[in-house]
Amino acid sequence: METTIIRLPIRNLPDHFDRTRIATVLDEIELALLEERDVHCSTSADSFTIMIVVPTLQLVDVATCLKGLGLI
Repeated sequence: METTIIRLPIRNLPDHFDRTRIATVLDEIELALLEERDVHCSTSADSFTIMIVVPTLQLVDVATCLKGLGLI
């Protein structure tokens, strides 16, 4: 299965996400993708960037969900 990595800068997170609790943000993203779009993904972060690994075939569903969350 091919995957795509989506990278989001932490500094651009909307205000409703707590930048000081990135682990919680990652959990929220994973849960939203799973519950709203049935997308299984993995997330990780470094000091500057959130990375979301998703199946390429579900990229449209992922983009729709991330837009709804205000991330893109």
